Amino acid sequence: MNNFIENEHETVAANVAATARRNHAAIEIVGERRRAYTPAFRSRVVKASFESGFPVREVARQHGIHVSLLYRWRQDCRRRSRRPEEGPLVPVRLAEPVAQEGQASGQMEITFRDGSILRFGHDVPPERVERLIMLLRP
Repeated sequence: MNNFIENEHETVAANVAATARRNHAAIEIVGERRRAYTPAFRSRVVKASFESGFPVREVARQHGIHVSLLYRWRQDCRRRSRRPEEGPLVPVRLAEPVAQEGQASGQMEITFRDGSILRFGHDVPPERVERLIMLLRP
């Protein structure tokens, strides 16, 4: 009797394994579909992340998106703005050249909204200045 039960178990196990191998290709895992965001929504959220003064994590939470997605959108925005034909215009105020104490003649400076200052000589190529600005932006 025990041999009969053992043989029956082996037969059932072999049938189950064979069925699983045959049906393996039919197994399909369906996950949640990714949400699609409009360019207007992306633009609005990225703009808020740069201008609101809130941490990026907080802006992402307010808009119901993951923080890594917002960082990716910000990076894409910076990459696009490096192209002169698509770059945003930034208001610039030209002042009379005045050599300040500790500042060499022919030196330029850019003061950011947060008060930080980037100083460089007039012989620095514009591409390098642009790259520095992109790296220093929050």
